[in-house]
Amino acid sequence: MNSIKLHSITFAIMLPCILALSEGSLIINLVGVLYILLLFRLSYTKPGKRFIRRYYKEILRLESLL
Repeated sequence: MNSIKLHSITFAIMLPCILALSEGSLIINLVGVLYILLLFRLSYTKPGKRFIRRYYKEILRLESLL
């Protein structure tokens, strides 16, 4: 998976987390918190661990370029 695609997917996955921080209604904030809890739970599955590991290695690679 190329670097740009990996960062785009991660951005799309993390974007709804903003709902938890928005100043909207309580229901919207709760949906955001539930989404964060869902991501937290999914991060402990095998595919979730692989994705996080791959993204972490990509971040380390980018940091080494600096």
